[in-house]
Amino acid sequence: MFRYKSGIPLSYDRQGYIYFTSRLYKELSPKDQEKIRNLCCQSAGQHWRAVYMYVTTSANATWIEQNYHISKAQLHRYVQKYYMNFPKKL
Repeated sequence: MFRYKSGIPLSYDRQGYIYFTSRLYKELSPKDQEKIRNLCCQSAGQHWRAVYMYVTTSANATWIEQNYHISKAQLHRYVQKYYMNFPKKL
């Protein structure tokens, strides 16, 4: 479910675009899928899979924390980087 993230200095519409584009990952072209994976890597380094799961699936922060052994605070910092560096148009 999309929720505006007040800690990310982007408009509601921009955040919505990023959220829904990311959630449609499986429907994107292979080129765009690669862009999202690369952005996850750039945003989280060795923890890129945690960000990838968080932004492309319905996995919540608690599940990510338990399965990828990172704190919710770390996850939220990585997700903020992901949002801030998301291309204007995918």
